[in-house]
Amino acid sequence: MAFETVFFTRGKLEFVEEIISKMAKHWIVSFPLGTQAIVALLFTIVLLMAPPTTNPAFAAEKYTCPMHPHYIAEGPGACPICGMDLVPMANADESVDETEGDSTTSDGGPDAGADADIRAAITIPPETIQNIGIRTEQAVMVRFGADIRSYGVVTENARITHVISGRVAGWIEKLHITAVGDEVKKGDPLFTLYSPELISAQQDYIAAIKSAIGGRIASSAKRLRALGIGNKALEEIKTRRRKLEHLPFYAETGGVVSHLMVSRGSYLKPGMQVATIQDYSSVWVQVSVAEKDLGFLKKNSKATVTFPNLGNMARAARIDYIHPTIDSGSRTGRARLVLDNPDGSLRPGAYADVVFETDIDKRLGIPSEAILKSSQGDFVVAALGEGRFQPRKVETGIRNKGRTEIMDGLTEGETVVVSGQFLIDSESSLRESFRKLQKLQTGLAQLKVTGEQQAMIDHLIDAALYLHETLTGGYELEAQMLASALQATERLLPQFRGAKLQFILQDARDALNLAKGAVTRKEQQLALARLTSALKPWVTQGRPEYYKGNGIRRYLDQESGSEWLQLEGEVLNPYGGGDALEVAFPDGSDDG
Repeated sequence: MAFETVFFTRGKLEFVEEIISKMAKHWIVSFPLGTQAIVALLFTIVLLMAPPTTNPAFAAEKYTCPMHPHYIAEGPGACPICGMDLVPMANADESVDETEGDSTTSDGGPDAGADADIRAAITIPPETIQNIGIRTEQAVMVRFGADIRSYGVVTENARITHVISGRVAGWIEKLHITAVGDEVKKGDPLFTLYSPELISAQQDYIAAIKSAIGGRIASSAKRLRALGIGNKALEEIKTRRRKLEHLPFYAETGGVVSHLMVSRGSYLKPGMQVATIQDYSSVWVQVSVAEKDLGFLKKNSKATVTFPNLGNMARAARIDYIHPTIDSGSRTGRARLVLDNPDGSLRPGAYADVVFETDIDKRLGIPSEAILKSSQGDFVVAALGEGRFQPRKVETGIRNKGRTEIMDGLTEGETVVVSGQFLIDSESSLRESFRKLQKLQTGLAQLKVTGEQQAMIDHLIDAALYLHETLTGGYELEAQMLASALQATERLLPQFRGAKLQFILQDARDALNLAKGAVTRKEQQLALARLTSALKPWVTQGRPEYYKGNGIRRYLDQESGSEWLQLEGEVLNPYGGGDALEVAFPDGSDDG
């Protein structure tokens, strides 16, 4: 019976006995007596060879730790590694602190029950929360709306365009504006005109002044203004009391000459255009908007205009006008924005990215980074307090400016996790997230590094030694000497993603790029200081005995507070003539 007890449950043994009993009664009895025993034995062997079927009621339930899934126990208890409560292996992806009324299955699938959107809570030890820097935020009511993205082109503001035209026949004797692009200010002389008609009108005006008849003076002055004479020229005639053979014309507004149709000596006819002066202190942005989006826009709607070719300069604007027509080819309408342009940096023809914010209202929102995408919908991790966290299904709405509207699943004031280290993967797998946390918690001294990986890390140490030599030996820094170290960081980063070494590699890469672009000695010193600082945790906590045994020494410049690495021998300070202090390696590889 010992053999049978190991491989079979009680239910299967009873089934075998029943079959044998029926065979004895109805079939085996037809064989001779000796043959009956053989047939019964063979049939029993066939049943024994069949795959055993496990009865859940008698199966031994095993327990595991969500943080350390490799640890498996025969019964409930606490994990000896982290102290967390163990959970049944069938539900290892779920909470150790079951929430009241929870009816989810272990896979959280669509048939998980009526409360599948409220999953089980988990408890994280305080030291783990502190180590990974979990960041939380409350769900609050804020004003924001949906974005409509489009593009536009800068054009002249037609409201501040000044066209100069002739009102009388004559010859242009002197031209003060000579080319398109000339800048003029209000009151500047533009040209002088010789015109017999203007001479006659001046004589009438002078005669009226001498007669001292008010009505006649006003009538004569009105005639000169109708012929295009400005107040400044009119005052000059009145003061001198004699006609001007070449009558000056002055700019009535400042700006830039955008069109010039005449030259010195040109004959001017009534209605003929002389020049156009454009004021660029304000410009328009004509925005093309998809037909389906036009209905959401209104006059004075807010917009953000970004100019990608001007260093992504962003400007706030409002809709000044929405054109009433649709382009039949592109199926787009147009909206016009007005932008101040005091420095003239916005030039007509420039391209612009435009984002309109519409349907602005007060909404319950959380940071978008807190939203977890799943095949069953969107989830957040709610912080319940006292180290307890719970994945919760939510219904989302508008997303804008880094915030997402929550339409269902959260209430105002509830707290959610937003730090990337704790967020759960696309299937809301808590165990996978905890594995990531476990990897992040692994000390540098305990981190498994292959010989090939160690050799690549040593390229970073070599780069620090090379920078030290160039500064102390007076060598010129050669960027290609840093190439192998940079390549090593790019190869190592994917291999140590989520571990503490990842951050060391990232900081080292940034320092190497700084060194690669360094031109001055001061920039090289800064790059060395940053590279040494980046490598310090690995050198002192990860493999201190290894580097100490290979002749690496650590020194501190007491004047600047910067450290450097060099091979044992004469101490050479790369930061100047300050006192150098040797810094001892720690006795043990403690990640503290």
